[in-house]
Amino acid sequence: MRTAVLLVMALAINSTIAHKILCLNPAPSRSHATLGRGIVNTLLEAGHQVTWVTAFPDKSINKNLRQIDLPKSREIIKGNEVTSQGHMSMSMLREFARKVSIAALETSELRNVLINEKFDAVVTEWFFSDLEAGYAAVQQIPWILLSGVVMHPYMEYLVDSVRTLPVTPFMINDFPVPMNFWDRLSNTFSFGMFMFGIWQDSEADYDKQFSSIAKARGVSLPPLSISRHNISIVLVNSHTSFAPAQPLPPNVIEIAGYHIEETTPLLPKDLQDLLDSSRNGVVYFSMGSVLKSAALPESTKRELLRVLGSLPYTVLWKFEEQLEGLPKNVHIRSWMPQASILVHPNVKVFITHGGLLSTLEALRYGVPLLAIPVFGDQPGNAIRAMRSGYARKVTFSPDMAPELERELKHMLADDTYYNRAKELSKLFNSRPVTQRKLILHYIELAIETKGAYHLRSKSQLYKWYELWMLDQLAVVVTVLLFIYILLKKIVSVFTKKNVKEVKKSKKNK
Repeated sequence: MRTAVLLVMALAINSTIAHKILCLNPAPSRSHATLGRGIVNTLLEAGHQVTWVTAFPDKSINKNLRQIDLPKSREIIKGNEVTSQGHMSMSMLREFARKVSIAALETSELRNVLINEKFDAVVTEWFFSDLEAGYAAVQQIPWILLSGVVMHPYMEYLVDSVRTLPVTPFMINDFPVPMNFWDRLSNTFSFGMFMFGIWQDSEADYDKQFSSIAKARGVSLPPLSISRHNISIVLVNSHTSFAPAQPLPPNVIEIAGYHIEETTPLLPKDLQDLLDSSRNGVVYFSMGSVLKSAALPESTKRELLRVLGSLPYTVLWKFEEQLEGLPKNVHIRSWMPQASILVHPNVKVFITHGGLLSTLEALRYGVPLLAIPVFGDQPGNAIRAMRSGYARKVTFSPDMAPELERELKHMLADDTYYNRAKELSKLFNSRPVTQRKLILHYIELAIETKGAYHLRSKSQLYKWYELWMLDQLAVVVTVLLFIYILLKKIVSVFTKKNVKEVKKSKKNK
């Protein structure tokens, strides 16, 4: 009887603290959906009610989960297969992100939910756009911003953190550190162009998309210049084991690797047997979900097969189509259980596009990288991994096979990269509390404190020229200039007086 009463009380208490949370991951990429799924599952496990807006709905059923599918977002990615380096410039990425954000907001189910329902918090992923600031603005609730990439100067601008632009290459740059004068100048210029582009893209879309929703809810829509900074918590996919240590305000929380399951799923039996029997070792090759291996030129495929087939190692290659003349040591599948493969002790090298999630999974399990970066944050991720000593880099191009062969054989012959990956893995995994516990704590804190204002930088209270102390500089310069002019006048008066006295003295003589 006592147990039953306690159980009822526990359920009653749990129902009173369950929150209603809106999570948005509209990017039509499975890696971005993976980021969202990690947040959603963490909230569901704590008993919260979640509405998840995604282009890749989860097949699992949970009574506390409602999913809003975004088929229009999936249509946007079609026909945009990446086939060459630089395929997507930053302006193209911004335009792509703009289309994705607008497609989500034009989904009738999402608009109805925003107008007719009330949430306790909203979690959005930063994806080259400020448009998502409107969700929290029209709901008038705490905004938790998820950054799928490491902390960068634009994110520092949003939360009014200390700017590291003079010493840290911007997200799209891969300059060596420390940067020389010209690299720093280029870094500042590219950041300025990026800011201008985002402001230009987001301002008009923000008013157009959210003003009608705000009106229907009977609330006023604050300007984007205010909304974009009204961030309660930033969950950033970073960690000092692979990214530079930075001075961050207390509302910026590093959670890198949270998308990885604490218990790695078992491999399918055929793959388990294959990896167990690969005594020489295994090379795993995957270029992520956006870059389709099948879109590579035929000549590139043939050359890559030649290189991989010449290795005395088992090769697992994530590839979307069947290939003729497949070497005996090369095994192709359209999907690979990546984490379960990387945890296997026989895996020697991971050939990757350098996406951050793949990079983090390699760090978690201590596998060195051979990176073939293509666009976005991938070049920067590859450069950081190289500086850390557990990676090499290959330029992505149709004729990359010879370079890949040279770098791959170098890594397989030199244990330095493998050993360094194991060292960094220990640092990456050494944390006092799990990432998902941090996520849950800070989202609930933002809700309970109605915005976690006690954690935010107080620099938001000041104007830009006050933050840069330009007003103080102006006063100091004005005072010094006044003193200079005053002293000059005094000296001039005495000088003139002395000259007159000298002239008068000469006349008297």
